[in-house]
Amino acid sequence: MGCLRLGVTTRNFAKNNKGKARGQIFFCFFCFFYKGKLCRGPKKILGQPRSENAVLHPVDACPYESSAASYLLALEMGTIKAAAIRKLLAFQPTGQRPATKEIAAHLRTLIKSGELPSGTGIPSTNDLAAAWSVFPNTVKLALDPLVKEGLLDRRQNRGTFVLDGHRKIRRLGIYENFGAIAPADRDFLVSLQIELARVLEKQNAELKVWVDNKKSPKFLPENLIEACKKREIDGVVTSQPSKEILKAIKSLPVPFAALTSYRDCQARVEFLNADLVQKAVHRLAERGARRVGVISNVIPEPATETSNPQDISHFYEVFAETAASLGLETHPDWVIHPASKKPVEIECFGYEAMKTLWKQKKRPDGLFIYPHTAVRGSLTALLELGVKIPEELKLVAHGNIETPILSPYPVDWITSSSREIVQAMVKQIQRVLDGNPTKPTRLTHRPAW
Repeated sequence: MGCLRLGVTTRNFAKNNKGKARGQIFFCFFCFFYKGKLCRGPKKILGQPRSENAVLHPVDACPYESSAASYLLALEMGTIKAAAIRKLLAFQPTGQRPATKEIAAHLRTLIKSGELPSGTGIPSTNDLAAAWSVFPNTVKLALDPLVKEGLLDRRQNRGTFVLDGHRKIRRLGIYENFGAIAPADRDFLVSLQIELARVLEKQNAELKVWVDNKKSPKFLPENLIEACKKREIDGVVTSQPSKEILKAIKSLPVPFAALTSYRDCQARVEFLNADLVQKAVHRLAERGARRVGVISNVIPEPATETSNPQDISHFYEVFAETAASLGLETHPDWVIHPASKKPVEIECFGYEAMKTLWKQKKRPDGLFIYPHTAVRGSLTALLELGVKIPEELKLVAHGNIETPILSPYPVDWITSSSREIVQAMVKQIQRVLDGNPTKPTRLTHRPAW
């Protein structure tokens, strides 16, 4: 069994390095006749210490047997650098931090330093696990981030290979779900694509776009998954994905970045939404409003222990708390949002919401409208109703710099920027390619008054 296992291991390792399979028969017989001596003879094999109290078994007698043979075969074939493989196998986790992180850092250093050159096939997961005295799953988990960073490439039925240790973005993919969004409300998603293409062009990189027209997709397009597996793109970005889509994107073998507030997504780009609401309410108070309301497409959701304080679901809580702290009057009838999670055309919603608000006997004299797509519909309704701005109503509204709105009324704008969003996403991807851990990027809305 030991002979058979070693023969398969050395053959796979030779295949990984695209070398000729000479010497395999020699090693099979070598293992068969001298396995006991190889395991019990020296106390060190390729620089690896053997415990004096280790229990040796007939088949798995030496924890380094398979890796050692693979290394010797590689030397005989002259396909890889002996010193690099010796250093790779000589490593042992210290236990000072999780073994997965130590192993990943060790391999990352070898690749980025050039000691493991591009194109080199590394030993199998089982071989490395035996050499490092860890479980094979530990090795797999350690290699996963290196695959995402573009330092390693797993090829089906062929093995794992080293890629260029100094990666720059060559091509990014963007995935957008247009199916759940009305055509009139897609300008923000289109602006993200345009700005991302411009940012990448300055870096001599390309953009590839995937648009999903399904209303509630749960899976990514197959051609996007294949493009990631074949390394045709270096990363994926997306905007406001569902939980199912975010889970699917996380499983891709390339880095990703998402405009989302999901707390379990470390590669997220998010806005400080509480800060947005606070700035808007403070501005209404500065303009002299005493009764304030809000029109927004945000669906109120109950807070949970794991919810993000900056999550958009806290929108109305922050609005009420800020208004109360400033002594401003609010009323449930002045807070208008969709009745359910059923998708609505936001511009039409803004139009109907403004008409509903102005039909009330007692009205607010200050109003915050969010997002910018709802602002267009609300402005149309105000024109039809003949409301005097700012005498009867002071307006603070959200706007996007790249998709400006022409307003016939004086409005205090508080803006976001599509370009700033995509720049943050590109930095997230490059951070992973550089071997650095992901962390959330938080952006702020900027007042334009």
